[in-house]
Amino acid sequence: MADRIDLVVRNTDRVISLTPGQVLIAGRTAQCDLHLDDPSVSRRHCSMASDNGLVRVQDLQSANGTFINERQVVDATARPGDLIRLGAAIIEVRDPTGTAQRPGETYFVEDSAVESVIQRRIEPTSFDWLASVSDDAAAPELAVLKRAQRHLSTLHRVSERLAGARDIAQLADSTLRAILEVVQADRCAVVLRGKDDATGQEVLAARSRSHATERFAVSRTLVSAAVQDGVSVFAHDASSDARFADGQSVIGQRVRSVMCVPLRTTDDILGALYVDSLSGAGRFIEADLELLAAIGNQAGVAMHRVRLMGELERLLLDTIKAIAATIDARDGYTHRHSERVAALVSQLSRELGLSEAERETAELSALLHDVGKIAVPDAILNKAGKLTPDEFAEMKKHPVHGVHILENIQSAAVKAVLPGVQYHHEKYDGTGYPEGLKGDAIPFLGRLLCVADVFDALTSARAYRGALSASEAMAMIEKDAGTHFDPSVAAAALRLFRRGELNVEAMPSEIRQLLSVRVKA
Repeated sequence: MADRIDLVVRNTDRVISLTPGQVLIAGRTAQCDLHLDDPSVSRRHCSMASDNGLVRVQDLQSANGTFINERQVVDATARPGDLIRLGAAIIEVRDPTGTAQRPGETYFVEDSAVESVIQRRIEPTSFDWLASVSDDAAAPELAVLKRAQRHLSTLHRVSERLAGARDIAQLADSTLRAILEVVQADRCAVVLRGKDDATGQEVLAARSRSHATERFAVSRTLVSAAVQDGVSVFAHDASSDARFADGQSVIGQRVRSVMCVPLRTTDDILGALYVDSLSGAGRFIEADLELLAAIGNQAGVAMHRVRLMGELERLLLDTIKAIAATIDARDGYTHRHSERVAALVSQLSRELGLSEAERETAELSALLHDVGKIAVPDAILNKAGKLTPDEFAEMKKHPVHGVHILENIQSAAVKAVLPGVQYHHEKYDGTGYPEGLKGDAIPFLGRLLCVADVFDALTSARAYRGALSASEAMAMIEKDAGTHFDPSVAAAALRLFRRGELNVEAMPSEIRQLLSVRVKA
């Protein structure tokens, strides 16, 4: 139970704390405990008191009424996350400990009674909406040109932001940020159409200008109109329209204006963009709907592009993985070597505190590190005895061969793995190959893969020697730390081994999933 409740006055920096047993009067006069300088607020509007973690609100016969979540009350309680409205002034109830706040969830509400004020089929690619008639009777042509210039400039900025998105999650976040920048909305969400069910919907991402814990109800009725019918929907001043009397996501969320537009490509509708405003009737105008529809078109095309890129990248990486498996199969002594190195790299990356993205790059680099062996003749690759100097010189070319193979693939994920592929045979003291780099001049991926690659080689049987035990291999890595190996990477491997956490047999599930790009299909 919170010791106090905070009352946050919207659009100001004011926070009033209510302690247990305290009662305060809110109103327009300066003598009120909570002074609200707003003509729509009565002189003594209502009282608010702390009541077991809630706020008891009593209307004091105010002229414009007191509302909790847009439901008029005379004597009622508000909980953390609720909004109390006095005239036009809005007060948010918060629990400063965060223990009693409603979760910041986004969810659907069925609104069978919701009817949109405007439904339009806007085709942004035709640009007809830029030439619509202006409300400025004195200079309609000039007003149209100004609005067209403003909207095109906005769409150019949005396009630049979306162009840099590499995955669906990043794209959704960029879209929502752009909407909050260019449209006077309080909250917005990206809703995806269900894969199997045409009526299924999923909120991919949501963003709000207000407190992070505020719950956000999305009208399934409005989203369905956009997704299934392909129309852009505008609900003007919904909270005071009798047609919305039973619409929980509108009345219960004190929404004044709602817009919902298709997230579309040329041939399909992928979902919808949903925005609403809590800060006064009539905030959105029809021009906002047109602009949002154009953003929905841009975002839909960008999402389609990201999905296609993801599918292409999956195909490329699956092909490369098949090649890597073929290389391992060519060498009877290194069967599944790349998978085991990837498993070790996964464990080392976590021990060293690498980020998720860095771990994925390291693991993929380990899977592909020997792909250049496809250019090494079988007679050398499978020679039972010791290689001659000329044969070893040919073998030492495989890191460079691997880079030459992979650098032809125009994929950011593949390009990021190249340092590990090229430099995993470099030694910390500069005696390695192919370039004889020394110390920190060796890219980190190369230093990381070097430890995992050597450990697996030492613990695998060869024609000219038997497999070493894990403890023997670790003793050699410890001995050669600072000469052959990066000391920090070697130390991480030793820590894992001594804790009994170095699993050299099983390939973790995240490796199996690595080549499946994280794009929601």
